[in-house]
Parts: sequence; C-alpha cells; structure tokens
Amino acid sequence: MRAARFPFHEGWSCLVVAAAAFTSSASPVLAVGQDGAPTPRPNTTTPPAAGSPARGEVASPEAQLAIRQSRVADQYTRLEKLLFDIAALEGAENPRRSALLRRAFEQSADNLTRKQLETLSELLRNKEYRRASEEQVEVMKDLKALLDLLLSEDRPERLKSDQERIREFIKEVDRLIRLQSSVQGRTEGGVDPKQLEQEQAKVAERTAALGKKMEENQPDKSRSANQPPKDADEADPMGKSSDNPIEPKPDDPKSPPESEPKPGDRPAEADPNKTPKPSEPMPMQPGEPMPGEPMPGEPMPGEPMPGEPMPGEPMPGEPSQGAPPEESAPSDPESAAKKRIRAAEERMREAQKRLEQAQRDASLDEQQKAKDELEKAKADLEEILRQLREEEVERMLALLESRFRKMLEMELRVYESTKRLDRIPETDRGRDFAIQANNLSNDQRKIAIEADKALMLLREEGSSVAFPETVEQMRDEMGIVGERLASLKTNFITQESEEEIIAALEELITALQKAQQDQQQRRQQDQQQPSSEQDQPLVDGLAELKMIRALQMRVNSRTRRYARLLSDIEDPIGQVTDEELVDALEQLSQRERKVLEITRDLILEKNK
Repeated sequence: MRAARFPFHEGWSCLVVAAAAFTSSASPVLAVGQDGAPTPRPNTTTPPAAGSPARGEVASPEAQLAIRQSRVADQYTRLEKLLFDIAALEGAENPRRSALLRRAFEQSADNLTRKQLETLSELLRNKEYRRASEEQVEVMKDLKALLDLLLSEDRPERLKSDQERIREFIKEVDRLIRLQSSVQGRTEGGVDPKQLEQEQAKVAERTAALGKKMEENQPDKSRSANQPPKDADEADPMGKSSDNPIEPKPDDPKSPPESEPKPGDRPAEADPNKTPKPSEPMPMQPGEPMPGEPMPGEPMPGEPMPGEPMPGEPMPGEPSQGAPPEESAPSDPESAAKKRIRAAEERMREAQKRLEQAQRDASLDEQQKAKDELEKAKADLEEILRQLREEEVERMLALLESRFRKMLEMELRVYESTKRLDRIPETDRGRDFAIQANNLSNDQRKIAIEADKALMLLREEGSSVAFPETVEQMRDEMGIVGERLASLKTNFITQESEEEIIAALEELITALQKAQQDQQQRRQQDQQQPSSEQDQPLVDGLAELKMIRALQMRVNSRTRRYARLLSDIEDPIGQVTDEELVDALEQLSQRERKVLEITRDLILEKNK
C-alpha cells in the first residue's frame, strides 16, 4: 500500500490512508489511443492475483491490464468491508465517526462502485477498451467523492490550522509594511542613499522569505494526490495553474523595467497560461498606447507611459483593472496574495537599484508601489481569513444544532417516562419501579455527557459568553435530575427541572437556527459587497442578549417555585429554614451572579 500523510490517528488513519491509496491506485489503468488500442501503464511489482500467468510466463499487455483491474476490484471489496466493520466498532465510542463511515458505505453502495470495478475487469478481458476507459473516468469520480467524505471529519482541525497560518502571514506583512514605510520615510528625509540601499535590500530579502514560506505552506499543494482538498475535482487545476502564472510574472519586471518590449512580451506570455484572455490584450498590442495595460505584477515604472491613469498599478489578482483580468481574479485568494508579495519584492529590488544610482525620487515612487502591493496582499490574506472563519462558524452552528436536537429527543423521552412513572401509586412502586427509575437516571447522565461535549466545543470556540453559560447550567441541572431519579424521586420538582432543560434546549436550537439564517444572509451580502470582518462571532450580540434574558427568566421562575415551598407563602421576607431549600437558594444565588458576570463580559466585549 502506498504511503500517505494524514493528520488522523489510530485506526481511523489506517482507513483513510487505505482509501487514499486505493483512489490513487484505482486511477485509469489504460489510455486508449486513436486507433482504440490500449496503451498500458508500466507494470509494477504486485502480488500475483487469481488468473495471473504462472511464474516464468510473461502476460501480454492486454492481459496485464485485466489482471490489475481485477486486483483493484478485490481491494475495493476489502475496503467496503473495512468501512462497515469500523462503523460498527466506532458506534459506541464515537457515534459521529460511525455515522460518517455508514454514510460512506451507503454512498459506495448507492453508486455501485464495487460492481463497476468488477464490470471493468470483464470489459478489459473482452478487450472493450474504449468503453472501459470511459467507465474508469466515472469510477474515479465516485472514488474521489468517497475520499472527500472520509476526509471531511478532519476539516475543522484543518480550518483552525489554516487560520493560524494566515494570521502569521498577516503579522509578517504588517511588519514588512512598517519596515518599508520606515525606509521610505528615511529616503524622503535625505539619508545617505548607500545606507538606504542596504536597508531596502534587507526588506526585499525578508519579503522574498515570506513569499517562499507562503509557497511552501500552501495546503492545497502539499496534499497532492494523497490529501485532496475539499473539492477534489478542482485540486489539480489549482495546484498547477496557480504556480505557473506566478513564475513568469516576477521575471517580467526584471527584464524590461522601463522599456517598450513589455507590451509585446506580455500577451505572448499570458496566452499559454490563460487562453481565454488574449482577446482583450491582443487588440491593444499593435498600438503601443497600452504598455500601461500591465500584466499582473508589472506596472511599467512611470516614465515611458506617464499618460496612463494608473494602469501600472494593477498587480496580480487585481480585479479592478481591465488589462490583468486573466490573473487578476484567481479562484485561490492565496495565490493572489503570493503574487502581490512577489510584485512587492520586485518593486523593492527596483527601488534598491534606483538608490544605487542615487535616483531618490524614482526610488520613492518604487517604494510607494511596493508598500501598496503589501497592503493589497494583506487585504487578500484578510479575505482568506474571513472566508475560513465563515466556514468554521457554519460548521460549528450546524454541529451544535444537530447535537442539541439529539439531546432534546433524549430529554423528551426521559421526561415522558418520568411522568409515566410518577403516575404509579406509591403502594404499587416495587422493584420494577426502581429499575426503571435507575434506567432513566442513566439516560439522563448520558444526556449530561452530550451537554458536556457541546460545552467543550463552545468554550474552545470562545466567541460566545451566554451560550456556554446556558449549556453549563443545563448540564448541572441534568446532573441534579439524574440524582433525583436515582433516588426514585419522580415528583413535580424533578419534572419541572426536566421542563427547564427542555426549554433551554429549544431556546438553543431556535437561536442556532436564527444564526444560520443570518449567516446565509451575510454570505449573500458579502458576495455583493465583501466584508472586512475577520473574527466573526459564532452568534451576534442580539442572540447573546436573548440568551441572557432566558437565563434570567429561569432564575426568576425558580425563585417563584421556591417561594411556594415556604411554610407561609404570604411572608414578605420569606425566611427559609429547611436545609435543603437553603442549599437550593445558594445555588440559585450563584446562578444570578453568573448572569451578572456574563452580562458584564458582553458589555466589555471580553469575548473578542
């Protein structure tokens, strides 16, 4: 089995690596020539399979293809069994993963992938190569979709690591902007050009180092065939086309910094990379007034074409200009940011040359353009960060809603069973009653474990103050209900606590549904007018206030409930003497204090 690199662990890693290796090995095993004859891949060392030639015999290329395809079908049969078996094993410890594996198994069965692979073996044995080649393409699509599904479990972790990586890039770009601004200010202040030349060279080297780091750390490229991105069909175009256009661009500013050959060279280099766009630049080529129609990263340093209204400004990934759209709107914003970093480095190198030639004014112009490129690169990176955060929020909202819905269904069953048990007369409550009450207690504790997992997710996410407190109080209440049921207490106090838990779950689900609707509206608005919000909270301030209000209302209702337990309900003071009620009031006091604290935290924006 081929080696593959995955950030998974234990048995799950083995399964996903197996799926990745299988997907790689199941790629079409033949290419059909113009005459319909197969062009087999070079033979590889594999264990002999059924139907393979005896030792010493050499199978024909056509027979080798059929044998290899048969092996692939056998491997896939084992993979399907592995999916089913691990789904059963993970059912108790990791229900979420078990559900994912079952979904993968069902997807495989629905697509008839195993049957397709077996059919391919027959087609190759019958030398129906054209049809086999077409079928292999369809099977590969199904296999990539299956692998994407298996990889989706690790997507939240990759989102976090990607956000951390982009934040580090933004910090470094900020440093470069400050350094470049310092060099520019010293240039304007009349400092010795020789000294400035060295300072500018250092900033350029640091910019080049950042560009190299961004190139090395782009995740979509490091995954290659073993770690396909979320949209596997788009992986290859992104992985190949995002690099090729970058390489020529930084070289262009070096070759013709201020001469006319650029307008002619640009379309020639742009045509192979982006065929759709020659229709626009080509008409401008004969008449030289469009050297200001620079390709990405090449603004034509000022003097030759002063009449163009900033056409030299559009750098790689710049959507606003008319000339560079071929790479000005790349589908990968990180590629645009890398191009801008490279363009900034080229501007810094040019400024260094101008300083070496004691051309202070020309150097200032290049320094400003370098700083502008850095600012645009920072904007691109911030947009990437915003998109990553948006996806993380969407996933978190959907995950929490699903978890709370499951908890609500379980809690409703406990509540209905508690009411049923409470209707049993005291005289008829025997051993069977105790067993059922203890079973309900265990069920309630299981719901509390689910609540604890949801609380951990919310605390780890960190942008909400009211939701974690709501879940924490709800979890504590579940523990109290579990203890009461274990003590065979099914009376109205237990039932009211269960009703509070149900109400809290319904409020949480409603709030999460509203947050998801708001998220969809925000996405639609961002498509029309991009937002600069990078650290989008899980829920907005209004949802937080509503949850705080719900917490306060529950404190109020519980206070009224405890008041009914007083010996004298009309007592205006309400002095409590019962020890159990005193403890309950102390816990209620702590809840009120927590409501105060989270309200203050929300006002002071401590969650940001």
